Amino acid sequence: MDWYCGLTEHLLNKDNIVVGNESFETILQQLEKTVVTLYKALLLYQMRSVCSYYRNQGLVFLCSLANLDDWDGDLKSVTDAEIALQKDSDQYNSQHAKSSLGRLVELAEGMETLLGDVRQTLRDFIDLQKETQMDEEDTKCRRELFVVDPQDDMETIEKKKDGLLDDAYKWILATKEYVAFTDWSGDKSPLPPCRLLWIKGHAGTGKTMLLIGIIRELSDQPAALSPNVSHFFCQGTGDKTYNNATAILRSLIWILLIQQPDLISHLRPMYKHKGASLFTDGNALVAMSRVFKSMLKDPRLLPVYFIVDALDECDQGLEDLVQLISTSLTLSDKVKWLVSSRPAVELKSPATVELDAQSLERPVNAYINYKLSNLKGRDGYDADTLAEVSSEIHRRARNTFLWVALVFKELNSVEGWDAVDTIKNIPPGLSELYDHMMTRIEGGNEHNRQRCKNVLVATFLAHRPLSLAELGVLADLLPKMAQTIVKKCGSFLTIKENTVSLIHQSANDYLKASYTSRLQQGGVVQGHVDISSRLIDAMSKLRRNIYALQYPGSKPGDITIPSPDLLEGLRYSCVYWATHVCQVWSQLDLQKSSTQLYNQVCQFLQEHLLHWLEALGWIGKTSEGILAILSLDAQITVCLVYDY
Repeated sequence: MDWYCGLTEHLLNKDNIVVGNESFETILQQLEKTVVTLYKALLLYQMRSVCSYYRNQGLVFLCSLANLDDWDGDLKSVTDAEIALQKDSDQYNSQHAKSSLGRLVELAEGMETLLGDVRQTLRDFIDLQKETQMDEEDTKCRRELFVVDPQDDMETIEKKKDGLLDDAYKWILATKEYVAFTDWSGDKSPLPPCRLLWIKGHAGTGKTMLLIGIIRELSDQPAALSPNVSHFFCQGTGDKTYNNATAILRSLIWILLIQQPDLISHLRPMYKHKGASLFTDGNALVAMSRVFKSMLKDPRLLPVYFIVDALDECDQGLEDLVQLISTSLTLSDKVKWLVSSRPAVELKSPATVELDAQSLERPVNAYINYKLSNLKGRDGYDADTLAEVSSEIHRRARNTFLWVALVFKELNSVEGWDAVDTIKNIPPGLSELYDHMMTRIEGGNEHNRQRCKNVLVATFLAHRPLSLAELGVLADLLPKMAQTIVKKCGSFLTIKENTVSLIHQSANDYLKASYTSRLQQGGVVQGHVDISSRLIDAMSKLRRNIYALQYPGSKPGDITIPSPDLLEGLRYSCVYWATHVCQVWSQLDLQKSSTQLYNQVCQFLQEHLLHWLEALGWIGKTSEGILAILSLDAQITVCLVYDY
């Protein structure tokens, strides 16, 4: 009976009445009726058994013999009820189990889908991690590929000059050569194809400003319609480490990757194996040329203009660069080149715009009128004087922008009543003008004459433009003297934002040609000897913990640089002193060059090596210091072998 009583808890458990979306309430109600029928039969059988137990035993015996109580029928009712319950229970359990199994299958399918989603999420996460890592590696690659931002260079050049004058460059936009060059319609164009445009002209004819104007025009076109523009400006008067084919190609590729990032796939494998040395070792130009050609053959490449100014000022690898330009035109029809140079460069181009007297007459006249307008209102510059000044300048200018600019620079310090005589004393032609300025320097007092020559030697031999403080070190001037002496050097030099440089490549060419006769009888080697000695003397003032920090281990960005900055005038010295020494020793053996310089170098390294390395750390040039030591070691080895 205990077993039967427990049936209700098992069979009629309403916790399992719903499986998934399926309800078993109807079936459970039928099963409940069967259980009630069974219980009725059981209770009836038990009650009759109790009554029979308390009746007369004899009567019970007689009833049993005659089967009057029909115990078999009662037992059969219980058995039938039990069989009915068993049947309904089996059916219920079967349906419930089937439904439960179905639910399990659904849950399993749901779990499989969930696991698939988790797996896909993990794959997506791993892919994202790989992409992030690849982006970081690509960013590092572009950072180490970087040489100089040509956009910043272009703005710096404009600041050194008078800015971009529309009438001085827009004339070229109407020439048939430029129209053909900017036409990308291909076979549908009525014009002959032009994919290489060469603008050539002598010194001072405005090639750089002309290209700046063209770059502005091309860059200002609607982005959806305009090809990309990748450009580079060679500057003989700028940082001389950039005037080589490798630096030019690296910068062109750098801009191309900024504009079309997918092309870095051609650079990534080589960079992965070689790292930063890919861009700096002796085979860098070969490697960069291979990468560049591969990019040009990529079907994803978008149309692009490559523009290089002052190709003649490329000191290393010019022939290789010219050959690469020619080869690139055969690799892709999506590439066009615009280059400028002096006529001396050997460049085969079907389209050439020559800056001669005919093409420059109107632009130069417009520039002269612009400069004359700036003189109006100054002392002595009345209408008659301006007219006479205009006539003299037009007659002597020879359509040379630079000559006009230098003459007006002279007039900035002259009142109107002396302007015409000043112009008449200035000879036409750039070389003659430089001769005139050098003669004026040599006519000054003895002390200032030598100071001016020291300044010109320093700016000519320096590897980059100098701050006034740095120039004072190289030219052996007192701190407050540099700016005054620079002004006495006439128009050879220009000062912009406290930085001194030669005004133009033509000035550099003049000083190179007349160096021994007019600047220093000992020649360029003696100039490097003097500069090396001054740089080492200046750095001998370095000391431990030069910024007097209380706690070691600070980084440059973590401290406030004291004022005055003790390293302000020594930045050039710290980076380039060894380069100047090597330039001396590469020309002469140690005995012939200067025993005094050799001893000075040895003493400096013995006493101030760690002080120098500390200073390099503060200016962020430690790697340059290591390269300098290696260069010195290699040069000494060569000299010793030569002496032997």
